[in-house]
Amino acid sequence: MLFNSYIFLIFFIIFAIFYGLLRRHLWWQNLLILIASYIFYGWWDERFLILIMISTTTDYITGLGVANEKPTVRQGVGLSLFLFLGAVLLCLRTWNETAWILLPLSLFIVAGWLLHGRLMHLEDNLRRKAFLAVSITVGLSILGFFKYFNFFADSFQQMASGFGWQVDPITLNIILPVGISFYTFQTMSYTIDIYRRELQPTHSFIHFASFLSFFPQLVAGPIERATHLLPQFSKLRIIHWDNIYSGLWLVLWGLYKKVVIADNLAPIADKIFMNPDVATSGELLVAVLAFTFQIYCDFSGYSDMARGLARMLGFEIMVNFNIPYIAKTPSEFWRRWHISLSTWLRDYLYVSLGGNRYGAWLTYRNLMLTMLLGGLWHGAAWNFVLWGGYQGLILVIYRLLHVDEWLARRNSPLIIQYVQNILLTCLMFMLICFGWLLFRAHSLATIETFIFGIHSLQYTPLFATIIFYIFPLVAFEMIQLSYRTLEPLAQLPSFIRLNIQLFMLCGLVFLSSKGGQQFIYFNF
Repeated sequence: MLFNSYIFLIFFIIFAIFYGLLRRHLWWQNLLILIASYIFYGWWDERFLILIMISTTTDYITGLGVANEKPTVRQGVGLSLFLFLGAVLLCLRTWNETAWILLPLSLFIVAGWLLHGRLMHLEDNLRRKAFLAVSITVGLSILGFFKYFNFFADSFQQMASGFGWQVDPITLNIILPVGISFYTFQTMSYTIDIYRRELQPTHSFIHFASFLSFFPQLVAGPIERATHLLPQFSKLRIIHWDNIYSGLWLVLWGLYKKVVIADNLAPIADKIFMNPDVATSGELLVAVLAFTFQIYCDFSGYSDMARGLARMLGFEIMVNFNIPYIAKTPSEFWRRWHISLSTWLRDYLYVSLGGNRYGAWLTYRNLMLTMLLGGLWHGAAWNFVLWGGYQGLILVIYRLLHVDEWLARRNSPLIIQYVQNILLTCLMFMLICFGWLLFRAHSLATIETFIFGIHSLQYTPLFATIIFYIFPLVAFEMIQLSYRTLEPLAQLPSFIRLNIQLFMLCGLVFLSSKGGQQFIYFNF
């Protein structure tokens, strides 16, 4: 169920009606969110709902265990029935194919409660670490199996063949559950924050389950922290007209970026990347630029729509993009691009590895490892690992050159600083574009074709097409920069505000790509 579909529009209208009727009943409103979120996610493939249910139950229990609390007998029975009966309901439509899951799930439930009882008798520090280990193990095992099993199996088979060993390929017909990387990181951060004593566990399973499956940001983020979003499920949401108005604007702007800009640039990039050997130098450059703006508008468009939908329901979720292509350095880029992932990697991986606390060389190692794993998070393919390594490398180079420190303390005249900023931004944009080439290309041969094929700024009419679609984006981001806010609409004169809104609506009506495309980050 895509945000840019009529089915979702009908779904959201029906949901909003019942949500409004329950505005004075918090528990029932959260239960409605949980049911609607499961319907929303199950629209793709209802079988994978069991994975969210397992993650939800596991981290709810381990969160309590880390804090030396345990569920009551009534809660324990309820959680077990939630998993088992949920699995039965999910298996009804394809019983012959999926009924086998009930036995291992039953064993998982029994083994889980036996393990829980044993861990609760451990010494405090050991108990906390043990429950954290269970949470991380279950989360990463599910993510690793569904997302990376075939990748590592194929890579091992190819490596063995390189040494002359004959290894039979082991490949399973595994479908990647949509959004699994996002909700896995979100639920892991909940238990880690409790372990670090930055958060108290919630005692309401419905609140926790609705937080973890909240449909506006379930399948492509932002990756919300429990410290920020979970408390919003514990209090009545008072929705004002300002929430609805600003939320609708975010949905409109995100929808424009997705269906007008990203979906119209996608065919240009796809066609040239599919057969780069016959493309001219100008067309190769166009393909890189098209994908650079396609992935930005596609992903940031989803994030804007998620924020807008959440705001109309009385929630405030984090900003995930902050005009990233004006960045002057790699570190600034990652403070502006996919902020929820970059801060997650910083707080839970980079800091855990030691961060910058143990000298320069270990700092560089930690940066490289963090970005390599960040690249692998995006997908089970070597081009994503290569992209992550490239991002780590330029972070290290800029850190070696102390560029960020120099920018912070420079005291040259403003005109010189202005020129320096332009040059640094242009350089960084070229580095970003090269990174997207590594991200988009699926073979070293394709990368080589682009590198040696782009040798001149040969004109092609496709340049005009790209400029046509991205001009409104650039113009609006200039307004955002001028007003120093990502939501400047309220500060604009009413005449200008009305014309911007009419322009967006007309663009959606007359310029939307026919057919539409799935959001890029649904694949991650």
